[in-house]
Amino acid sequence: MGKGNKDVEDKSERRGIQSVEVAFRVLSALQSSRQPLPLKEIAQRSDLTSSATNNYLVSLVRTGLATADDKPGHYRLGPAALRLGMSAVAQLDGFDLVRREVTWLRDATRHNAAMSVWTSDGPVSLFKQDGEIRGAFEMRTGFIGILSTAAGKIFVASLPATDTRRLLQQEARAAGMDAQEFRAEAERELAAQGYVSMERADGSGYASLAAPVRDWSGEVKFALSLVGSRATLEVKPSSATVKALLESSKRATAALGGAAS
Repeated sequence: MGKGNKDVEDKSERRGIQSVEVAFRVLSALQSSRQPLPLKEIAQRSDLTSSATNNYLVSLVRTGLATADDKPGHYRLGPAALRLGMSAVAQLDGFDLVRREVTWLRDATRHNAAMSVWTSDGPVSLFKQDGEIRGAFEMRTGFIGILSTAAGKIFVASLPATDTRRLLQQEARAAGMDAQEFRAEAERELAAQGYVSMERADGSGYASLAAPVRDWSGEVKFALSLVGSRATLEVKPSSATVKALLESSKRATAALGGAAS
């Protein structure tokens, strides 16, 4: 009899809670877009009827996992989803170690410093520290551009092309640039210097530097970056700013069990 009860419990555990799995499909639909989605499209991406999707959204909004956008009938991920995501990020191996390097970089260079990671939706800035030397650019955490930031350039140069191709081509088309040329330039720059730089030619004066942080397998786990203006941020290999960036990335790489490149 006891064995029979255990079999029933095992089957029940394997069955799971279907409503939770369906709710996850709705959340995944919201997560798949950088823009708020209308109810009908969320339903299509979740493989649900509009009525069922609406019912799930009511509960997700109540819990804060989703939120109604200012545009009527549109929804996006909510603050509770952000907290869950940041908690997951905080549990990444090496996050705290690299975060300390961001603070060290800020103090050593007096410039804005940040750490980024690659996700299936593109590079994300996880943590930043504002420096004393500030330009006209406000650093924010969240998604960052591939073509417009040194951190994005690091991931293009170091990750398999299959990981970055879709987003790189998407941004390149919008900017009227050649994706393959950008990738080749990024790879050459990283191989030659151990870091990459980005100086925008759009009149904004934006400039940034980034170096990779690798783990024991040689895979790039994070990008450390400095952000400033072309007038204040030195990007030459001989500059004290670049030397501090490379020192920090080397130290972070060693802490993750990696070898300096």
